[in-house]
Amino acid sequence: MKIAYISNSSAPSHLPSSLQIVKTCETLSKMKNHVHLIIPNTSKFKDTFQNFYNIKNNFKITKIKKYKKFPIGINYYTYSINTFLKVCFSYDIVISRNFFVIFLCCLINKNCIIELHHDIKTESRIINFIYNKINIFNKNCLKIIAITKGVKEFYDKKFKLKKNKIIVVPSGSSLNLKFKNSLNIKKLKIGYFGSINYTKGIGIIQKLARMDNYNNYYIFGGTNNQVSELKYKNNSKNLKIHSHQNYKKLPKLLMSMDVLLMPYLGNITAAGNVSDITNFTSPLKLFDYMESGKIIVSSEIKVLKEILKDKKNCIFIKNYNSPTSWFNEIKKIKNNIMMRNIIAKNSKKLAENFNHENRIKYYLQGFK
Repeated sequence: MKIAYISNSSAPSHLPSSLQIVKTCETLSKMKNHVHLIIPNTSKFKDTFQNFYNIKNNFKITKIKKYKKFPIGINYYTYSINTFLKVCFSYDIVISRNFFVIFLCCLINKNCIIELHHDIKTESRIINFIYNKINIFNKNCLKIIAITKGVKEFYDKKFKLKKNKIIVVPSGSSLNLKFKNSLNIKKLKIGYFGSINYTKGIGIIQKLARMDNYNNYYIFGGTNNQVSELKYKNNSKNLKIHSHQNYKKLPKLLMSMDVLLMPYLGNITAAGNVSDITNFTSPLKLFDYMESGKIIVSSEIKVLKEILKDKKNCIFIKNYNSPTSWFNEIKKIKNNIMMRNIIAKNSKKLAENFNHENRIKYYLQGFK
């Protein structure tokens, strides 16, 4: 099939959304589809897609100009219309997270797929007016993908969707790593990979490192400015802070760790966004963590319990705002190598269900 993916996210970019979109296009292409990714020309990175994302460039990429003189709102609609007109009559399916593009597709009964990652209330008043007044989501030409049960339940209730109109397809990993048993070592290497965002527990890691002199801690993520600021505030010799790493380096870095952290706080905000995504998030790092076969220690939040099970394939921290709670669990992990390996192995096995190939099969079901 000929498939066009219209993205609002610039690429290359360190944003998880950009990575997932690129990996989706790569996987669709591997399945012998003709894929065309359309993105805004706003990326500051000059590296190639192959090098930046460690992919085979097996799909077409077109960058559409955004006009700097236009306000952000007008830019959104002009970009949406331009990209829609570019693909609407020459492709079998259009995939997007752009609500206005999907609206335009539905107007002409174009087969399309919308990926829902957040509350529609964070969209513009125009988008909310259109979707509240016109029954777009129940159009037969539209397939709806939600990344979590929380997203599905929200849209089912708000828009009174037809039965089975929306399906849940969580995020996934594109890595392919071999499981290795953890060894009995003097100091654990404990890592966090992701944006430097205090709602994602950076403060917890800082306090934990100060409290725990028995292990070494690592943060990988953030801009150079964020890393410099964090290093300036850091007074722990056992905490090493690094900026975003090239995706090619990720497998080796993950495999060098013994424990991987997801210390989310009560209200999680997305990178570059102030909206609360606590009930909607399906973090890419989770699936890369699982694929690495390392033990995951995570805040116990409802949306993660859709995937993980405490003491089986992860360790959940109920009192996740308390550094002491994290310290006590890490001490148990260090002292019980058998538990560490059993839970890590279960996590690795679970990852088999969440690769990109399995995800994309759900996207194309029902389309010919």
